[in-house]
Amino acid sequence: MINFNLTTSKNYLGVQSQLNTLIQKHLPAGSYTETTLEYVEGALNFTMFVMQQADVLMSHGAADKNYHWKKYANKSFVNEQTRRKHLFVPGNLLVDRISQSRKLPSFNRTNVHSVGWPRLDALIALQNEYDKVKPATGKKNVLWAPTHDYNRKGANADVISSYPDFEPYMEQLAVHYDVNVSLHPRNRKDKKPTYQQLLEADVVISDLGTMVWEAWALGKTLIFPDWIIKERMLKHKKNSAEWRIFAEDYGLHASSIEHMKDVIAESPAMDTRTKEFFEYYLDPKYLGCSGKRIADLLLALDK
Repeated sequence: MINFNLTTSKNYLGVQSQLNTLIQKHLPAGSYTETTLEYVEGALNFTMFVMQQADVLMSHGAADKNYHWKKYANKSFVNEQTRRKHLFVPGNLLVDRISQSRKLPSFNRTNVHSVGWPRLDALIALQNEYDKVKPATGKKNVLWAPTHDYNRKGANADVISSYPDFEPYMEQLAVHYDVNVSLHPRNRKDKKPTYQQLLEADVVISDLGTMVWEAWALGKTLIFPDWIIKERMLKHKKNSAEWRIFAEDYGLHASSIEHMKDVIAESPAMDTRTKEFFEYYLDPKYLGCSGKRIADLLLALDK
């Protein structure tokens, strides 16, 4: 039996439900249960939250953010106390990084599994349908989708978000483009996951969260506001995939709002070097079929 160990955090109830649905649709009826903050003895327990007890952990977000290295009282959450035996990650970059980490000695290529990102199963299908009926407005649609600013303490914060600093620049972009904002659920009352605004966007402005990887996967023009976040990014989240985006200059980076306007106007396609990095992080084998990959793997591990 597979047990989904759920969180009660109101900020993540929507994404938790969405992700679990995309996995459970590929599981046989009667093969799984759900509990809230409870480890079920005798079952294969699965969770998306690092502080909860479960045999299998997959992050609730697609981003790295050094999630698997989180610590409390100087102990990793990915340890015996949390009963962790397997990790599910988006692709081979994290398989390699975790397997080679001396801080996570219990994990190697036999129990760190590349599974893709299940939310893209739905997003890719919805994007294909939307593109068939997309209205021709004559203006590019620009979406600002920052990660949350939780625990934000200025320049030394270990949470690197363009929120709220980028907000004053939206008015300038609105002169030339249709602009929209999708704040992280921690920063808004509506906790539903973002998807319609992402589907409609031609250009996405973001920083280091899940939206980065989803925007790239959907073929959006993705731009990082370096003048706001790069300095902080290079000081924190070191060695994470998102840190590498800034340290090694992957993708499109704007050094000012004027530079960003130029990049939006040009909207160049993803270059080969960035594409290779993206596919190293997010396994292309499971784009659109990640939910089935996870379900099949859970069933195999349960045996």
